[in-house]
Amino acid sequence: MEYPGVWASTKQRLADVLPETLEEAEELAASIERAVQRETGRAVADLTVEVGPQGVRLKGRCDTYYTKQLAQHAAMRIPGGDRLVNSIEVS
Repeated sequence: MEYPGVWASTKQRLADVLPETLEEAEELAASIERAVQRETGRAVADLTVEVGPQGVRLKGRCDTYYTKQLAQHAAMRIPGGDRLVNSIEVS
């Protein structure tokens, strides 16, 4: 299943990085979630990882900006995680 509504140029640029099927997107999200949880010591509450045609988005909550940064770097090390929006809230 391909993502609908993706511009051809965007799809072309991301074709080598982001998955084309829903199953591949779910596998990438799970890999990134595991890496973030491992690297942060599970310090990100309510962590969700969304993978779509525009890239990867991290969501959740943590206590420090350092933890948010650790999460971002963990996600960026996974192939496909380099197009990342870090929406983790620090409280």
